[in-house]
Amino acid sequence: MPRDILQRYHVNELGDTRFASCARLLQSIWRESRGLAPGWHRSRDGRQRILGSRLDPDDARRGRNLLTPDIARLTRRATAYREIGAFIEEQRLWENLLSSQPLTFNLFARCQTIADHGLALFNHLFPGFFGEVRKLAFEHSPGRGDPTYLGDYTAFDLFVSGLTPDGGPAFIAIEMKYSEAMRQPGRNSTARYRELTRTCALHLDPEAPGLLADPLVQLTAEHLLAALIRERLGPGARAIFVVIAPVGNRDVWSAVDLYRTMLADRTDGVPFMALTLEAVIAAIGETGDPDLAARLHERYTDFTPVHRLIEDWEPFTEE
Repeated sequence: MPRDILQRYHVNELGDTRFASCARLLQSIWRESRGLAPGWHRSRDGRQRILGSRLDPDDARRGRNLLTPDIARLTRRATAYREIGAFIEEQRLWENLLSSQPLTFNLFARCQTIADHGLALFNHLFPGFFGEVRKLAFEHSPGRGDPTYLGDYTAFDLFVSGLTPDGGPAFIAIEMKYSEAMRQPGRNSTARYRELTRTCALHLDPEAPGLLADPLVQLTAEHLLAALIRERLGPGARAIFVVIAPVGNRDVWSAVDLYRTMLADRTDGVPFMALTLEAVIAAIGETGDPDLAARLHERYTDFTPVHRLIEDWEPFTEE
C-alpha cells in the first residue's frame, strides 16, 4: 500500500502483512464514514499516537465497534457472563476495529436471540448437521488448565452446541481469523500434546514436528480439543472443527492448505473444515438477515474503497 495513503488514515503499521494493511485501512475508512474519531495506540514506553483502526474510548463505550445496538447489548451480556478464565480482552473487543473478537459477535450474536436463525444459518453452512441449536458460547473451553484436556488455556472463538436430526449430541467449534497471521509460539516441549496427537489419531504422522510449531500449532491444539470433547460426549456425538477467514488472508489459507495435507483420512473423527468469511456473510443474507449481511460486507469484505484510493493515488510531493 502507498505509505502516504496509510499515513493519511493513520494506519501505517510496519509489521502488517499486505492483507492486514489493506484491512486496517478499510476499517479506518469505515470509521471515518461513520463520523467516528480515531483511537490511540500506547507504546511500551508510554508514548501515544493516533491509530485509525481503533475507536475513541467514548465511541467504544457506546458499543460502536458492534454493527447494531442489539448486537452491542448481546455482546455486553456475553462478556459479563463469560466463562471463568475466558480471555476476552475488553479494550480490544470494544476499541479495536481490526480484531476478530468483535467480528465474531457481529457475525453470530443474533443467533442467540432470533428464533430459528441459528439453526437456519448453521444448516445452510453445514447441511443436515443440526436438528436443534441449543447454545452459542463465545471464547469457550471445557476446562482451562485442566490436564485431562490440553492443560492450557486453548479456547474456541465460538462453540455451537445442539442436537443432530436424530437427537444425538452435536457441536461445531469455530476459530475466527480476520487480519491475523498464523503466528503462535510452538508447543514442542509439551508432552501432553504429543500424547494426544498419538491417541486422537487425527494426523497422518502424529510425531510430525510441524504440528506443534508455527503456523499449525493453533489448528492442532483446537482440533485435538474438539476431539476430546466429542469423545466425552459418547460414540454417537458429531462434531466439526472449522476455521473462518477472509479469502484474501493468504497466511491463514496457506496454513489451512498445509494442515489438510497432514490429516488422516478418517470417517469417525472430527472433520476439519475451512470457510471463507465471504461465504458466511452471504449465508447470513440468504437465511433471513440481509441487512446485517450488507453491513458485514461493507465493514469487512468490500475492499472497493481501498481499491479506489489506490487507483486515484497521486504520490505526495513537496512544493
